[in-house]
Amino acid sequence: MALIALGLLFVVAAVLLARTTDNIIVADPPIGALVQDRTLLFSDGADGEVVISDAASSVIVRTLTAGEGSFIRGVVRSLVRTRHQQGLFAQTGFHLNLYEDGRLQLIDPLTGQVIDLVAFGPTNMAEFAGLLDQESGLPLVAGSR
Repeated sequence: MALIALGLLFVVAAVLLARTTDNIIVADPPIGALVQDRTLLFSDGADGEVVISDAASSVIVRTLTAGEGSFIRGVVRSLVRTRHQQGLFAQTGFHLNLYEDGRLQLIDPLTGQVIDLVAFGPTNMAEFAGLLDQESGLPLVAGSR
């Protein structure tokens, strides 16, 4: 729990720093072709659950019970908040893309917002990597190419 709290504190500090300095840190774009992608829908379930399903097949990929998956919840909440700020309320999924260099990005097709998950370290990136079909066999790389 302490590591999760420390990670969330780091994210909040980075966002505050970017907002107060007006400097937006942009990660290098992924190198290589798109290897794998999946469009995911996130919906609220009973008792604080979040149900993650594949948009194409409607198959449930994972269910986060109350108190589980705080990093995934936080990232998706920030994307949904941006949608609401822009007046977009559609239940369109988010694209999770894996590239040849092992980079993983979560993209909101409605707002164009891209979250490069490599910026949050290998543990947090692995949370989202688990939502992909891992048939590609490519390793996920955090920060190295």
